[in-house]
Amino acid sequence: MKLVRMLVMVVLLAGLVSPRLARAQTITPIVCGDGRYDMMLDDFDIATGDRYTPHPIIPDPVVTTTMGCHGTAVSIAYDLSNVAPPGSANEGQSWVVWRRALPTEVDISAATHLRVALRGGNENSHETVEIKLGDSDGHLAVISLPSLTDLPVWRPAYIDLRELSDIGSLNQHRITHVEIGIARCENCEVADNPNNPLPPDEHTGSLLVDELAAVNLAPGATHRVTQSALAAVTPNATVRAAAAAALLNQVSASGPGAGLIPAWFPENNPNYNTFAQAEALLVFVAEYKNTGAGAYRAAAITLADKLIELQIDSGQAQAGAWFSAYTIDGNDLRPPDRAVPKDATERCNGDETMVPDPDTMKLVASNIDSCQWVGNVGWALIALGSLQRSGIYPEPANLQSAIHQGAEWIAGQSAYRQMQATYPDLISLGIEGNVSAYFGLVAANHTQAAEKLGAAIFKFGWDDKLQRLRPGVGPADYATALDVSGSWGASFLRAIGQPEKALASQGYTASIMPTRSFDNSIVGYGDIAGPWTVAVEFSAQGAASGLYGADAVLTELYKLQITSGGDAGAFPGGKDHWYGGQLSPWTTTMSGVSPTAWVYFALNGNPIWIARTYLPVVVK
Repeated sequence: MKLVRMLVMVVLLAGLVSPRLARAQTITPIVCGDGRYDMMLDDFDIATGDRYTPHPIIPDPVVTTTMGCHGTAVSIAYDLSNVAPPGSANEGQSWVVWRRALPTEVDISAATHLRVALRGGNENSHETVEIKLGDSDGHLAVISLPSLTDLPVWRPAYIDLRELSDIGSLNQHRITHVEIGIARCENCEVADNPNNPLPPDEHTGSLLVDELAAVNLAPGATHRVTQSALAAVTPNATVRAAAAAALLNQVSASGPGAGLIPAWFPENNPNYNTFAQAEALLVFVAEYKNTGAGAYRAAAITLADKLIELQIDSGQAQAGAWFSAYTIDGNDLRPPDRAVPKDATERCNGDETMVPDPDTMKLVASNIDSCQWVGNVGWALIALGSLQRSGIYPEPANLQSAIHQGAEWIAGQSAYRQMQATYPDLISLGIEGNVSAYFGLVAANHTQAAEKLGAAIFKFGWDDKLQRLRPGVGPADYATALDVSGSWGASFLRAIGQPEKALASQGYTASIMPTRSFDNSIVGYGDIAGPWTVAVEFSAQGAASGLYGADAVLTELYKLQITSGGDAGAFPGGKDHWYGGQLSPWTTTMSGVSPTAWVYFALNGNPIWIARTYLPVVVK
């Protein structure tokens, strides 16, 4: 791939298509029984099959037929209260498996995804669900979906076949049976609000399964959405202004966090996540430009002062970065704890280094990622760059120095993390962190470093088979993550001169991710496939990036804007609390910075797209 620096005028997303076209786009939630598949493997009309456990102390599952989302389904009742005793062949294990021969041998080689409908029977049981395909030669390909037996409603889950382990050994022309496993999962759920205790961890319940099917979602396939133009949104000054005011009202007025904003407003101990600070700073700068209100100017300057003060000092190993988050510890702001070893309570201090992996004898970036996440640093630069372009910061030399040091830290991370041998010029194995870092470098005017990183993201992250960005570069990293394939990643593809691929990636996202809240009151996009429930931040990210149905989705989100009380104008993470499935997405009902800010950005302009007037472009 040849790198060419070109100057291209950035056109605001809202001007690329007419509002009339945008409003004509609506999304239909993906639901069990909607027929969006090409081949039914098993509709689970009967409950015959073999049952297995790791030890007699664990009861066999009870498999019966029940009412499904589409006719009959099977219910697999389990009791994982016990574990295999010490000294047994499967010591410490607790699981059940139901193995069923398919009605007929099937050929799924033309498919790209499995689609299986699931529902849990006990919201306090958070076990791992395993879906396994078997062939006529006895090979099994498996995917594990943690914390899924608490799913309260029917949801069809899309699973890229390449996510399954050992998929390369499976004879996809001769699939003969399926296994549904349920494995005990300890401490696999998170609270909706950290102020509250963790949910109960019961190990009995049932899993309902229906419609195991295969579908082809390659470009041009029947169930693949084709997005031919960017979708715009209808301006709504009332919602936008209320969202900005909600963030302004949440800025801490005193104490160690004065001038910063808690990521989630109901938390007793504020979490001053750096990404949230960047989002709030972007809103304050933009709303000052919109209104001229001095309160937004003052809030932006104060928040920037604090960010510059918190930047890790020169002379330390991670100089120029920011810690991923800060909490209050007495009269001080406390950085996070290090990730390795897992039982450590040693907090981050800016001198984190690479950590040896005892299993592979390689160095990994666990402590750096937990202490200084490159995506958060990228967003800090995007926000400080916006402030710099506004011209309102009274100490421009200090601001420029902070931006430069942060960009230098990002630019050196690929070599520091020893990525050059396997993934040259990438920083993180996850694509989202790289995309955020790319736009941070663009905002800091580090064009050469941005070009190198952009070329690496495209080389290692682009999935040519399905024409989308995938969430990671590992051999099984093929889940669907909306921020990578549908919003930030699509904006990245446009920024490097790949607008057709950006539309293709967004069409893929629109094929999988439309969903509803658990009570059916809100239609929008999920964050990770499933999809499981509507995530406000991710839906609004998609709207800000021109994702199919943007206007309709944003209008649905308006129903969730808080209308009274101290959080008035803010948005919650979602109508539902949800955690589980691929990549373990977390949706909270708490109101917070990210969902509120991204609704604002959808109405005001995508901050990663308008980071600069001119962007570097990668051209083949």
